[in-house]
Amino acid sequence: MNRSLDILEHNRRLIESEMALVEKGLRTLVNAAGPEIKAVGDYVFNGTGKRIRPALFFIAAYSPGVNLKLLVNAATALELIHASSLLHDDVIDEAATRRGREAVRIRWSNKISILSGDYLLSSAFRMLADYRSWPLIDLIINVVRDMSEGEMEQAFSDPLHPNLEERYFQWIGKKSASFFAGCCKAGSLLGGENSDNQSDWHDFGYNLGIAFQLIDDLLDYTGSKVETGKPLYGDLNNRVLTLPLIRTLTVTGQAEPIELILQDRDASQRLMKSVAQAVLDGDGPSYTYHKAGEYAGRAKEALYRMEPLNLDKKQQLLQLVQDVLLRKK
Repeated sequence: MNRSLDILEHNRRLIESEMALVEKGLRTLVNAAGPEIKAVGDYVFNGTGKRIRPALFFIAAYSPGVNLKLLVNAATALELIHASSLLHDDVIDEAATRRGREAVRIRWSNKISILSGDYLLSSAFRMLADYRSWPLIDLIINVVRDMSEGEMEQAFSDPLHPNLEERYFQWIGKKSASFFAGCCKAGSLLGGENSDNQSDWHDFGYNLGIAFQLIDDLLDYTGSKVETGKPLYGDLNNRVLTLPLIRTLTVTGQAEPIELILQDRDASQRLMKSVAQAVLDGDGPSYTYHKAGEYAGRAKEALYRMEPLNLDKKQQLLQLVQDVLLRKK
């Protein structure tokens, strides 16, 4: 049995009705739009997403004295921002599939994918603005800015940069971990927690997000297409530099010949497979997993700093961190 994020599913028992309202909110938004947006929205929000970001938001906000139903629109907005980023990412990466199906850019066009992402992003900020909370707006604006900066830094990445690994952690920190951190901190903020706990929730989300992204990058080389819903070596074929490949470039001494292959957008499948095999033959995969474990440990340390925190909730979140390391999709 795939234990991927099983504990998150268990935690959703605490927030089950609120997560159902997020799904309803997504459907309501889509149904209220014009037929063109509705067609794309029906395709995007088909129930296959993990919804981990709104779930983390609710878990951070959860306490017996907090009415989570008042926070459903904020959680829905976070999922809209995530969906928007995927629509844009697929255009940037020239991805053909998303969650085992044709990407929106393939089913329709790049233009439709970008415009749909813009619509979802603007809808998210409309929902967030209704809370009349400048700290919340400031927090989410910083998340979106970080995501854009991270994408730019990755787009300008150089396989021969002397500090490539350091640069990689910088851009995934902005692209991926910042969003996890923002969801956790936003939940803590709207849940009424003090600034110290908000800071700890931010640290928890950030380190969990790094670990999550590292495992995601690892699965591009070691995962199963059936489980991940993505073609194997998708990042490599899109010339995206991730840690398993970066480790191979910096340790094996094959940086220059691999760079020549990566620069050739028309490189044969045989050459691309040779790069993938070089990654698998080296310690890139094990090194990436080790690094994911380090960041998972930091996420756990942030949980231990939180006071007060319901013991059962803490234990479940600690197990969630461990399950991120075991996920298969």
